[in-house]
Formats: sequence, C-alpha cells, structure tokens
Amino acid sequence: MGHVIKKLMVGVLAVSSLASVPKLAAQAVDGVAAVVNDKVITFSEVRKEVDPIEQQYRQLYSGLDLVEKVKEARLATLKSLIERQLIIQDFNTQGFFLPDNVIDDQMNKIIKDQFGGDRTTFVKTLQAQGVSIDNYKENLKNRVIVQAMRQRNVSAAVIVSPYQIEQYYQDNIKQFVQPDQIKLRDIFMRKALFKEKRKDDNGSEVEVDPQYMQMKDILAKVETGSDFASLAKGYSQGAQASSGGDLGWVTASSLRKELADAAFKLRPGQNSPIIETDDGYHILMVDDVKKSSVIALAQVRDGIEGALLQQERERLQQEWLDGLRSKAFIKMFF
Repeated sequence: MGHVIKKLMVGVLAVSSLASVPKLAAQAVDGVAAVVNDKVITFSEVRKEVDPIEQQYRQLYSGLDLVEKVKEARLATLKSLIERQLIIQDFNTQGFFLPDNVIDDQMNKIIKDQFGGDRTTFVKTLQAQGVSIDNYKENLKNRVIVQAMRQRNVSAAVIVSPYQIEQYYQDNIKQFVQPDQIKLRDIFMRKALFKEKRKDDNGSEVEVDPQYMQMKDILAKVETGSDFASLAKGYSQGAQASSGGDLGWVTASSLRKELADAAFKLRPGQNSPIIETDDGYHILMVDDVKKSSVIALAQVRDGIEGALLQQERERLQQEWLDGLRSKAFIKMFF
C-alpha cells in the first residue's frame, strides 16, 4: 500500500510558495487551542496561520467590527488546523508512507523554479522568515499529505448521469436565458474643461461646450450618410476609437442606464441623438440585434456536468471528513 500512496502523492505534488510559510512568532506564554486525539494545537500555531488575515482586517475594519472579524478568522483557522490534523492522523493510522526523497525532490523543484536553482538564496529567505529547513520540510510534507489524502478519498471516477444534467438545466433554466443583445458602436467626446461664449440664433451671448458643438457637427455628418466607423476613428475619444467605436455585442445591463435606454430603442442601422452623461457626450449606432433566447442544453452540457461533478466531490469530501471527526476525540479551548 505504501508504494501506492507514494505514487499518488508524487502525482499531485504542487509547487508551494514560500509566502505560505508564516513567520515564527517570538517565544511567548502559549496555551492549548484544541486537542485532536493525542495531538495538541497551540494558540501560537493558530496565530501564525491567521496573522496575514488579521493584518488585512486591521486595515479594513475597526472597533467592534474588527473584533468580530478577527474572532471569526481565528475560529475558522482553528477548525482548518483541526481538519488538517485529522487527515494527517488518518494517513498515519492507515500505515501510508511518504519517503523523504519525495519531499526533497519537491523542495529542489521549488528552489529551481522560484530561486533559479540558488539554494543559498532559498535558505536565506527561510532564515529571514524565521523558518528552519526542517520546519519547512515538515510543513511541506504535511501539505502534500493533506492534498493527496483529499484526492484519494474523493474518487475522480464520480459520474453524473445525463438525467441529472437535464434536471439541473430545467430547474435552473433562468441561468441559461440570453437577454436581448445589440452590436453597438459609440462616438464619445469628453466635456471641455471650460465653456466658450458664443451668440445663439437670436444674437444673445450664451455659454456653450465646444465639445458639444463638435458633436453636433459629427451627428450631422452621420445623419447625412457619412460612415460611422470612420467618424469614430477620426473624432472619438473613447477606448474603442481605433476599431471604429465598436463595443461588440452588449446587453442592457452592461451599459450605463442613459446609454442603454437610448440604444435598445434603435434598429440596425439607426443612430441615436447626442446623449449627455456626467463625463461627456455619446452618439450610438446599432449594427445588429439579437433577441432574447434560451441557450441550448448542448451548449452548456459540459459546464453543467463539471459543476455537478465538483458538487459531488465536495459532498463526498465532507462526508469523509465528518467520518474522521466522528471517530476522533476533539476538544476546543477557544
């Protein structure tokens, strides 16, 4: 059996980032956070794991919100450490064996991939993080064991029947409705920083935005038959100017409301009037229209199957972990 699990583990080895190795905290009075059978998990172990999360929370929250978030993070981390310990103990109980050379090979790969093969730099990086080679190897070994045991106890041969796929499709049909779409082009100009004074048709002096006045000229060219894409390339200040203002296929929800309200009233070949937004002016042109439709099952079958397989693997994994918990003595002091 030993050679079987060895083969399995070699197949699932993943490059482990040194960033995942927590810095060792200064020695201080410690306490027992939990007991898992004969293994003690200390508060310092929990702190090492949760410290990066807590640092992020301290930047995002304060007061009671911070206290609650930190408490949740510590409890979730402790539960994760308990779960990891249960898996490692199951590995040992079943008599599996992971040779040292497997971990050595994995560590050498990390040195090669992340440090250009420079072992000295690798060691110095560990030292800067307060981690010894032995501790790093032990941490790496435990991660490999946990990953391998998870895969071993959740068979890759899980099968989803055609009926399950079809039932999911019918039960979640709203997910597969493709809303109305239009193929849209846009000419955009930003508002000017300063307005200009000009005389209106009545000879009165008024303030106008020169950019708006230019958009009126562009609109006149569009409505007298000038090529919209060419005008967009020549005048638009939008990100898609070089492609003739082509926004591609869009839905109403993907556009700001004032643009969507105007665009989805247009038929292919029609253009909008000038639409003013907070930041500028737009003229839209619809090239084509796709009416709302339901995506055929054949097009989404593979995606549904993948989602159902993942759900089943997660269910089996939870079932396996629940079984480990039911046979273990676990006491939390948190």
